[in-house]
Amino acid sequence: MCCLSPSSPSASATSSRRGQIVASEWLPGPSNGSNPHSEGPPPSPGPPPRAVDTDDEGFGGRPAKRARPESGCGDGVCTADRPPGDGRDRISDLPDAVLLSVLSFLPLRDAGRTAVLSSRWRGLFDQSLLDFNACQPFPPEEGRGCDWFIRAITDILAARPCIRIRSFRFVMYGRGFDGRLDVVDGWLCALARHGLRELDVDMFYAGPMPTLPGSLLKLASLETLKVFNCRFSNAGSAPPAPLLPALKILNLSNVDASEESLQAILSHGTSLESAKLKNITGVDKICLRSKSLTRLYGDFGDLKELVVEDAPNLEELVGIGLPSGKAKVKIVFAPKLQMLGYLGISVRPLVLHDTVFDGGIVQLRTLMHSVKTLVIQVPFSEKGYTVFVSQLLKCFPCLEALHVEPNKRSISRRVNVEEWDTANSIQCIEHSISRVVFECFGGEDCQWGFLTFLLGMARALKLVELYCWTGKDWASDQLELLDPKNRASPDAEIQFFRICKPISDLYLCHCCTQRCQKENRVALI
Repeated sequence: MCCLSPSSPSASATSSRRGQIVASEWLPGPSNGSNPHSEGPPPSPGPPPRAVDTDDEGFGGRPAKRARPESGCGDGVCTADRPPGDGRDRISDLPDAVLLSVLSFLPLRDAGRTAVLSSRWRGLFDQSLLDFNACQPFPPEEGRGCDWFIRAITDILAARPCIRIRSFRFVMYGRGFDGRLDVVDGWLCALARHGLRELDVDMFYAGPMPTLPGSLLKLASLETLKVFNCRFSNAGSAPPAPLLPALKILNLSNVDASEESLQAILSHGTSLESAKLKNITGVDKICLRSKSLTRLYGDFGDLKELVVEDAPNLEELVGIGLPSGKAKVKIVFAPKLQMLGYLGISVRPLVLHDTVFDGGIVQLRTLMHSVKTLVIQVPFSEKGYTVFVSQLLKCFPCLEALHVEPNKRSISRRVNVEEWDTANSIQCIEHSISRVVFECFGGEDCQWGFLTFLLGMARALKLVELYCWTGKDWASDQLELLDPKNRASPDAEIQFFRICKPISDLYLCHCCTQRCQKENRVALI
């Protein structure tokens, strides 16, 4: 329950039985409590401060506003017929959906202040908490820092035990939770009772990373979890009950977690469908066992081993950073896998069921017929890159889309050009590939050689997309290689796109165009 400060006029504070902001923390009014626009002596001192009940009574010593007719008409004159400047509150005549949209753009304190306007606005604020946007103002408003903000959220959750909260987004700047994570634990326990479905936590600029309480992993109704700049508590390798049983979407970025914690979330989440892992520290190995997961995207630059042991519904597995580090990738059971990447020469060994590929000649035993989209990094700067690509493509006989990116060293320096072996058959190139996407196409001879090799063998090819550096001029003999008479599929369309400059430390992705364009992403995930 929040009480009015003796030095704060009730008009500038808000409180009700359903709770809200601590009124004494708001902007104080005149110290004597008088109205600056009134004439005459100040009123006599009132009774001691008390909690204001704004449900049906007046607030601040003033009578409550009269309820307006729902139709927007009063005294026989509808709102639309009233002349402008008549003093009528036209904002309150807007539909609830519009007013809720307005509240969603207001800081937490200002949104709470609207509860003093009328009983309708009090109900609107409660409805606005359906999507609880608890973002700390930055910089702190008028000197109010973390303490005020934490207390406000605690009061709201404590005073509204019965309302529904569908999503909770919490952003904190600085080190406001040092030694106070028990407060967050209380929030999570309260949100569990509210049936929370979406949680977004970002400890922005917090250092060191705060450790989230273990109650986070016990939110039984949670469907979407996004965590940034935090540390996970150790969940243990064998939890007594399924963790986050309703979780469908997991997005972790700049998170420090133990292998046991991450393994428990990925393997014991019985409803998990999509996981995005970016800059995860403390994890050297991921062993995926999930009956429900369909998409796994990760920045796996520091990962030493990725094992897909049992993932019967996995369709997309994309690991950014795998080409730059030496990592072992083993896919034991993923019968529905359709998209796989990024694969580079440093991903070794690559084990696909019973097939072992170690960067050279492949030992074919089991082919991956399910993969339709493959993303590879071609090591033009490495000797034997033609053998690497040719042997790798033999593992995917039903490939339909091939996305190619040159390795970073081949972008920055001249490399030796190798001849492609056109005598040996590669099933996917000859029969199934219909689309080729070439990232960071700089026009080097080794890249033209690979492109003409594909054009000369791909009979089902329909589209080639070349993402080129701005300002690059192609020689006439190079463009002659694109002539239809030199292609196995004369009707294939070739499209040129411009990129601003070669990007050495970022990934551009066109294998999932909508996802990338939406977030203007600097990496595939």
